[in-house]
Amino acid sequence: MYKTADPVREHIGCLRTKRGYGFSACCREGAGVCSARKEDVQDVAGRICDRSLLILAACAVLASGLLSCSGGTPPPALGAQEGFIDARRLYDRGKWEKARLAFESVIFNHPGSSLVDSAQYLYAMCYFNQDDPVSAAAEFLRVRTQYPTSALVDDADYMRCLSLLSAAPSNSGLDQERTAEAVNELMLFKDSHPLSDRVGAADSLLQVAHGRLSVKDYRTGVLYHKMGQFEASQIYFQGMIDQYPESPLVPHALFYMAEGQRKLDSLDNAIQYYEKLIYIYPDHERTATARKRVAKISQSRSGAQAAE
Repeated sequence: MYKTADPVREHIGCLRTKRGYGFSACCREGAGVCSARKEDVQDVAGRICDRSLLILAACAVLASGLLSCSGGTPPPALGAQEGFIDARRLYDRGKWEKARLAFESVIFNHPGSSLVDSAQYLYAMCYFNQDDPVSAAAEFLRVRTQYPTSALVDDADYMRCLSLLSAAPSNSGLDQERTAEAVNELMLFKDSHPLSDRVGAADSLLQVAHGRLSVKDYRTGVLYHKMGQFEASQIYFQGMIDQYPESPLVPHALFYMAEGQRKLDSLDNAIQYYEKLIYIYPDHERTATARKRVAKISQSRSGAQAAE
């Protein structure tokens, strides 16, 4: 019941097929998380590189113009652009640690450069590609907080969500604090970037996160039920149903709630949950047992009334 493929890990694998820049064509042709990219682009970093090359070309034209007019020597190389291009070369070769340090130099030595937001984004991507999603999430956040007008904010916010989710254990039985944090960030992402081409992917990540959290609540409810603590189990089952109504575990939770009420001798409530299961999920594996339970309770009540 609990063992499923982990689309988050699969999505990360797709992202890294292009050196971790963004969505590759193989991602867009897939399903779920990897189907969200709308335009035919190779990656985010490709767009960053185009921008940096345009800046360098403009600088070269300006320098040549000044040289022809004044007859003097060319101005010194622009450290920010040169450092950024060197860092990108390292990044393209998969030298994540060296690239990270090079981007860090651009960020701290040239804070006023027009490339500093791109450097910050790729700095975070280096952590992401080094399998350090916690550090990556913190650095992606800096794009939003320090460069709020950057065109990369939505990409960085999405990658922060993905980093948080990948930092959480895929085993829903373990602590899911980062999954809960990812859910909050994903909701914020959708509110902040309603027109982003990553909204579809964010919805898919939300489904993954909700799936993990619903399984955790369900397992906790089952544990309390088996321990005979039926009141406690009802709280977890009801919470799971209310928060994750689309979960495939909802019919199982309804059945356990009915069983708990039956064991507590609250037969009217038990029948209510059994009948809800029967009505909403007529073909579910639990439904046949639910029908038998309702019939047995009804027969028991009829027998008791006849005896009176």
